[in-house]
Amino acid sequence: MFFSVSCGGLSNKQSQDNPVYVAAKEARFLNDEQLKSRLDDINKKIVSAKYVESLMVGRTSVSVADIDNFYEKNKEQFTRKNDEAFVLLFGEKDKNTAISIKNTLDRNGLDSEKSSVLIKKHNPRRMFFNKAQLNEKMSKRLFGAKKNSSFIIQRDSGFSVFYIIDTFKKGSVKDLVYVNDEIQSKILALKNHILKERIIDSLTVEHGKN
Repeated sequence: MFFSVSCGGLSNKQSQDNPVYVAAKEARFLNDEQLKSRLDDINKKIVSAKYVESLMVGRTSVSVADIDNFYEKNKEQFTRKNDEAFVLLFGEKDKNTAISIKNTLDRNGLDSEKSSVLIKKHNPRRMFFNKAQLNEKMSKRLFGAKKNSSFIIQRDSGFSVFYIIDTFKKGSVKDLVYVNDEIQSKILALKNHILKERIIDSLTVEHGKN
């Protein structure tokens, strides 16, 4: 069901929920011809947009080949502006839990994500840290640590464990795995735009410009 703006009035419940609308109606503001015309135009635009959207459903997709081709042709778009650290982060833990997590990571590394009940239980997040956005102390900890090493930082809310998956230099190109979702969104947006324009052109030819 398409959304519609009407001068004729809302339902009783909607009117009761909207005292400003009730006031406008009682003041006969809805009888204004210019307002009626504007609302009619809004209705047409809403219905038209929703109709085009309905015709687009299921007609665009992004393949692996699409993503690969876009990445190869546009690698310069994915160079790093600053040094970055890719980290497995466990936040807000008590001290003993944080130590246990660190010890597990130090023994088994990233394999712990799949093999350790402790690691799975605490749902770590994979995050990128931009060096330019960190204070000096945190920057030294993250970028001074070796790959596949871990450390604990005490915060007001508890203890956080950082596991360094990798670090990357400014100017390096991001691997496809890190930008796959971004590329997919860009391609899908472009395909949707092209499809939308084609549908509008087709409907215009079939039904006239009016």
